[in-house]
Amino acid sequence: MALEFQHSTKNPLYPVTYLSFYAMHTCIEVVAVGLDECAGRELAQSVEAEVKSLERIFNRFDNRSPLAVLNARAAQQSVEVDDDLFMALELCEAFRRGTAGYFDVATDTSVRGQVSYSLNPEKHTVRYTSSGISLDMGGFAKGFALERVRKMVVEAGAESALINFGNSSVAAIGHHPYGEWWGVGVEHTRVQGVMAHDVHLCDNAMSVSGRTPRGEYHIINPHTGGTVAGEELILVEGRSALVVEVLSTALYAAPRAQRGAIIGQYDGYRATEIYCRAGGGVEVREIGK
Repeated sequence: MALEFQHSTKNPLYPVTYLSFYAMHTCIEVVAVGLDECAGRELAQSVEAEVKSLERIFNRFDNRSPLAVLNARAAQQSVEVDDDLFMALELCEAFRRGTAGYFDVATDTSVRGQVSYSLNPEKHTVRYTSSGISLDMGGFAKGFALERVRKMVVEAGAESALINFGNSSVAAIGHHPYGEWWGVGVEHTRVQGVMAHDVHLCDNAMSVSGRTPRGEYHIINPHTGGTVAGEELILVEGRSALVVEVLSTALYAAPRAQRGAIIGQYDGYRATEIYCRAGGGVEVREIGK
């Protein structure tokens, strides 16, 4: 899917830039208000280049990517990595500790609950703590990229914007020009075309975790190594697009009894369980309340 760019001055008070492209296995869309056509086009090209650059770093299935190289070599020797990957690994370890281990990018369950890699800040190197470890940044990369794009949109001078990564990870800058917030719908998992829940975003972000749109379970419980088969969706809202991405994954993996304690460590963040029933019914429960 090639970069799509549109610019509208239908309302001269609110010029609108729209861009979309495919990366990180999803459709990425940005609606930005307040930019002229030149600035909007420059932003579109810069955003696509940045996201695809991050995709190349975090793609473990591409043997040439820094993450794939790390997975192939770091159990035998220290491997030097670039700034983005090193910072990402620092953050991932902090999130592992801050979620009782329910967010963990290590796929080898023999090290569950333990540190799976060591970092050398002076040399920018990474070394895995045992053989058989492989890192999967899938529950991290979209939030990391979304936070980076939000910063780029702000720096471009947009008055407000909505940034959507595949309808599951969304960030808002300011509010909709014709309202007090940007409205985002969470899709019902059992009835096509029905929204299960509405979210109002203004200078914050949201992330939803659960089964894929095709009904597949794909999130791993790091403590057991097994796939989580929860029927609920986990919605997290808060300031940082990266934090909500990580928390929605961790809370979906965690047992219900532990979810309140995890979200309670993150001030200003709200988590919700959404149960979609056959026939279109919905049950919503705020976690920790």
